[in-house]
Order: sequence, then C-alpha cells, then structure tokens
Amino acid sequence: MGIFDKISLMVKVLDAKWLRNEVIANNIANADTPNFKKSKVVFEDYLKKFLDDRATKMDLKTTNEKHIKNLFEKNILDPIVYQEKDTLYRNDGNNVDIEKEMVELTENSLSYNVLADQVSKEFSLLRTVINEGRK
Repeated sequence: MGIFDKISLMVKVLDAKWLRNEVIANNIANADTPNFKKSKVVFEDYLKKFLDDRATKMDLKTTNEKHIKNLFEKNILDPIVYQEKDTLYRNDGNNVDIEKEMVELTENSLSYNVLADQVSKEFSLLRTVINEGRK
C-alpha cells in the first residue's frame, strides 16, 4: 500500500464515520416520531474484507507507464445505509433506543476524532519529509 493509498483509505473511513454521525443524529432527532424506523451504517465488514483481500494479494510492479497500475479504488469502500424495519422498541412503532443511540454517537465521535488526528499526523509527516528534502 502506497503512502497516498493509506491516506485515501483513512479518508474513506472518516467519510463513513461522518455519515454514521449523521444517521445517528437523525435517529435521535426522530426518537419520538411514531412509526419511525432507525437507520444504520454498514462499513466495517467491507473494510475488514478489503484489508484481508489486500493482505493476501501481491502488489503489481510496473516498469512502463502503460502497465496496469495498482491504485486504491475509492468507490470500493462505500458505506451502506439501511433501515431496520424488523425491530420494535415501543408500542407506537418507533424502534429508536435513545440511550443506545447516544452511546453509539459518542463511540463514533471519539473514533472519528482519533482517526482525524492520525490523518493530520500523516500529512505532518509528509510536510516534514518534503521540507527536509528541500535542504
């Protein structure tokens, strides 16, 4: 995995976590809406499969600009939002458990912040390498 592939992958994860924050916030906002069905974001399973597949495959080596390049495919890791229609939490048809949603929002926000710090450190490292190369 190249240096920019790593950053691209982290950005994909950040995008998925941002989407999850939006979905959870929507669930919380509709916690008192009768017959509202909560939504969830599926992403981590796709990420794990992608990383497992990359670990078992050999990187392509190119000696000519016309060769096939082994670039990170950005559209392969798109998160999926689905609505949970088969669960029921309350008598009014709403299935949002506000406490569970708040915990998930906190977990997701914390992991988003940690990953954003990691991306920032990657860019800081690149800046250092570029600046040291100028000397």
